[in-house]
Amino acid sequence: MVFFLLKMKIILCMKTQLITQNYFKVNFMTRLAYIFFPIFIFSSYSSANNQETSISGTVYRNEEAVPLQGANVTLIHNNGNEYGMSTDENGFFAITDLNPGIYSIKISFIGFEDYTENVNIEFGSLYKIDAILSIEPIQMTQLEIISKVDSSYYNLPGAATILDVETLKLINPIGTQEMLEHIPGINGYADDGIGNSRISIGIRGLNPRRSSRVLILEDGIPIQPALYVYPNMYYNPPAERISRLEIIKGSGSIAYGPQTMGGVINYFTKRPRNEFGGLLRLTAGENGYNSIFTEFGGWGSGNIKPELQILYKKGDGFRENNNFEQINGTFKINYIKNSNKNIYLKGNINYENSNATYTGLTKWSFDNNPRFNPKKDDNFKVFRSAIDLIQYNRINSRLNKTSKAFISFFDRRWWRENDVFIKAQDLDKENAKPQPYYNTGDLVRIGNGKDNFGILRTFYVVGYEQSYELKHSFFGFSSKLNTGWRIYWERFIDDKKTGLSTDAREGIYYTGEIEDPTIVGQSHHYETTAISGHISDYFNLGSFSFRPGLRIEIFEQERINRLAGAIYQDKFQYMLLPGIGFTKKITDISIFGGIHRGFTPPSSGALKILNFGENIEEESGLDLDSEKSWNKELGLRGDFSLINFELSSFITDIENLVAAGRGTAFKNLGKVSSNGLEVRSLLKFSNILPVLPNFDFSYTFLRTEVIDGTIISNVAGSYGSEISINGKKLPYAPTHTINFGIIIEPFSNFSLRSDIRYVGKVFTDFENIEESDNIGVTGSIPSYRIINLSCNYNFNTNVRFFFSGKNITDEIYIGSRLHSNPGQKNANISSGILPGPRRQLNLGIEYYFN
Repeated sequence: MVFFLLKMKIILCMKTQLITQNYFKVNFMTRLAYIFFPIFIFSSYSSANNQETSISGTVYRNEEAVPLQGANVTLIHNNGNEYGMSTDENGFFAITDLNPGIYSIKISFIGFEDYTENVNIEFGSLYKIDAILSIEPIQMTQLEIISKVDSSYYNLPGAATILDVETLKLINPIGTQEMLEHIPGINGYADDGIGNSRISIGIRGLNPRRSSRVLILEDGIPIQPALYVYPNMYYNPPAERISRLEIIKGSGSIAYGPQTMGGVINYFTKRPRNEFGGLLRLTAGENGYNSIFTEFGGWGSGNIKPELQILYKKGDGFRENNNFEQINGTFKINYIKNSNKNIYLKGNINYENSNATYTGLTKWSFDNNPRFNPKKDDNFKVFRSAIDLIQYNRINSRLNKTSKAFISFFDRRWWRENDVFIKAQDLDKENAKPQPYYNTGDLVRIGNGKDNFGILRTFYVVGYEQSYELKHSFFGFSSKLNTGWRIYWERFIDDKKTGLSTDAREGIYYTGEIEDPTIVGQSHHYETTAISGHISDYFNLGSFSFRPGLRIEIFEQERINRLAGAIYQDKFQYMLLPGIGFTKKITDISIFGGIHRGFTPPSSGALKILNFGENIEEESGLDLDSEKSWNKELGLRGDFSLINFELSSFITDIENLVAAGRGTAFKNLGKVSSNGLEVRSLLKFSNILPVLPNFDFSYTFLRTEVIDGTIISNVAGSYGSEISINGKKLPYAPTHTINFGIIIEPFSNFSLRSDIRYVGKVFTDFENIEESDNIGVTGSIPSYRIINLSCNYNFNTNVRFFFSGKNITDEIYIGSRLHSNPGQKNANISSGILPGPRRQLNLGIEYYFN
């Protein structure tokens, strides 16, 4: 028995030997000479004529020397600089062009024991390390949606992107929308102030308003207020808590739902640390911006590791009367129950209080004072609490089980003063006379000074999910079966009340007597009960692999209109969502592709646009089908010493499209198509010489078209009549989007990054109205360019100084008209122009303690 226990101990054999010769490897990429010829000529020349200081080696998973792909290798210099990579399919890693000094090397892989050792690296030498890792007791549940094994992307049957902690540190984002805009295929539009708590992003041409057509997770748990009936993102985790960002856009997203048209976004937050320590981050900047973030953990017993994170931030915003404050607290516990079971508990509370408003700008206001906002009494207040419990159980060497239970409460109180138009020349006058929207002169949108209304929404969510991963053999080839199911329930209380003053925080549903009321509010109650399941099998046939799968969604939606006789409506639906993806490796290039069925369940917004609940019989149902899509994709990716890249082409065909945008409904079951090309690449010239820059580039070409659609026209000459919009472009779908970044480390403890983002012109409605009207409701959005700058200085291993400059040229541009509809021009319905974020310069310090 003693001998058996000794054999089960973690084995880590390290061999270090000094090698004085250089080597150069010719790979497949050199055959793409007409694209990358200058790069590789330079690389060859440099490799042949410069001494190399590097460390390399191979990592194996057991005594039989089976290579371990996807192991994380981290090298930390004593000045705080950090280098890292993952091992390839042969278990090999190489970190080159190192400065001499003492390094701490760490090799880790989930399910295996970490190894750390100090290494003294001399100039011009190449060190080789071979490591053999053995299985250890489970340390952490899986919170990712892209596993460590897939982190090289070779095994993913679709476009995917990871932004790791080092990239996020260098970007120094203020909000999560800024992070997401670095991803090809994603477009974000202005909707919010500095905090980005209400993001509006679209993927591959889908409508970006409130990110309602994207599935968003935190640590693998859905965080949208109500997944099925109200997925609008009125809560978003603060950027300070996020240590990794994962995006899947292809058939690899079949395990997730229900919003499966665009893709899946997972915010990965930092796991509880094993040793006592933490950090304190202080940030201050323009526009009254201040932020304090702290985290500390690692105390507790040997198998219980807690972590606490607290954030407080505030600012004045980019417009007048636009201040905000936010408090966010998270408590985590990682409990290693035994060698085969791990339990992870996370609780979060978020509170936000801001002067957010829907009052946008008219053309005159935007041209003369883009910071203008007269609504000092508008108030947006949010409280959210959530508890997640995740248990990971290794049943045997081939079968793993993951269980997830989650519950959340979300309450949103938004009080807004009613708007009117006045003449621009009367702006400074008291009791200026309201003007009709069709007045052709210069108008300004302001509050009416009399009353307001409250949009009061409360959400309850409970869910339980169970999934299994089984390793098996398929005709002698290794394969992996993934299957799981989820039961889910949500309640959405959607109330609207009328206030009797501009600063009222209580209101009424109706006026008059209860026997004969005049309804001035709204009270809709929604419930959804859903059961979903998925199964997919990854067949690895050597250089070729494929992953067929199937997802099923079964759900019932109910609605009660409490102010219309408590009329009850419901709808039962089920969806079968098949998909298949493949990867084919050709030397160092991986070709991938796939097709899958996507869908979006009917939302409360779609039901309102279609006036469901009005003039209906008591027994009628919610007769609205889900929107469906076929998503097709083909691409290739590669990772070389000088470049890694991913190129993907895609086609998304959507049918049953009813809710075409804010307040816009197709008069038929519309069909639209979106197709294009995405490119992501990183040119790593620092591998030639450390002082040379790296270039981060992403590009999206997007072409959208309405295939079959009929709406009520809002254009003079056809106003009020049904017209075909076949051939028109989708709103907020730019033809060209470019991100170009330069990253440079001029000396060992200082790094600098500059990014230029270009977004092409977009239309804001389905009729593609070009000209802007005087009230700012209609018109296209011209192209714009934003320049960001950030830098980090590692003073020592415990202290980091950072600077971030967003829109450093203070570009003034139209951010969006997301809350406008050309057919709803009254001041109180459409918001007009929302200006894009202005310049924001921040300085900060981060202190690590242990």
